[in-house]
Amino acid sequence: MKKFLTLAFILISLFTTAMAQKPKVTSATVANDKNYTVLNAKESIVIFKYQHPGHSPKEAEKYTPKYYFTTVSSDVLQQLTMSNLKKSFPSNHPFHDALDATFKEDKELTGYDDFHKMYKVNWLLKQHS
Repeated sequence: MKKFLTLAFILISLFTTAMAQKPKVTSATVANDKNYTVLNAKESIVIFKYQHPGHSPKEAEKYTPKYYFTTVSSDVLQQLTMSNLKKSFPSNHPFHDALDATFKEDKELTGYDDFHKMYKVNWLLKQHS
């Protein structure tokens, strides 16, 4: 009986752990999700804007959207941060340096370059690839 209870406990623990892990969110899984907006589908770094739906439209401006990105090499959405961008292009040190020189905070990464008609992170990547 003791062995049975131990085995049952192990199986329940494994099942619970497996169920608790969230599946990776990809651009395909958010394609039909109205809470995600693709900001630049044709660029190398595709940026997604996520607005939480749990608030009324009047309150939406109180809650800042979250930004994610995918790259040509990975379809998995990652939070748009300088650290994650550097990890996505690990051997592109000129791009890393350009990110550090151009942006002081992660919230600046969604900046758009009106002259080049593209997001600034993509312009930097294009210049340093």
